[in-house]
Amino acid sequence: MSTLRNMSNWVEKERFGLPEYLLRACPGSLREGRRLKTKFRLGCHDLRSSSSRTQLVRNAQCPCCESRESETIQHTLFECEAFEEEREAFLARLYSVCPSARRLTDVGRCRLVMGDELPREIENPLYRYLIAISRLRLGILTEQGEGS
Repeated sequence: MSTLRNMSNWVEKERFGLPEYLLRACPGSLREGRRLKTKFRLGCHDLRSSSSRTQLVRNAQCPCCESRESETIQHTLFECEAFEEEREAFLARLYSVCPSARRLTDVGRCRLVMGDELPREIENPLYRYLIAISRLRLGILTEQGEGS
C-alpha cells in the first residue's frame, strides 16, 4: 500500500497544521521514537517497502525474519517475528490503556498508533517501542553486512 494511502487512512481529514503529538513536549530520550513515527507517517523511512519504491533496494522482503513478507510499516510493527518480545511488551501497555485495541486487526492497530487519535498515555511507550525495534533492525542489518 502506498504511503499516501496509508497517511490518508491514519490522519484526520479536516485537520490543519501540525498533529497534536508534535505539539506536545517530548522527553529528549524519546525524541528519536517521535521522529520515527513522523517518518513512517510521511513515508520517508528506511523500511524496504519505501526503499524499493525509490529503487534503493530491489527486494522489499523483510530482512529481519523468514516470513518472506514485504517489510511494510504494518509488518514491522505488528507481524515481524524478530520484534515479538518488544511488541508483546508494547501491546500489553496499549491494551491496558485501550482495551478495545485487542479487537483490532493489525491494520486497525497500525491505524491507531500511526494516526491522530492515539491516547496520550501510549505515546511514550510507542516511542520506546519504535526506538527498540529500530535498534534491533539495525543490528540485524549490520550482521547481514547491510547496516551502517
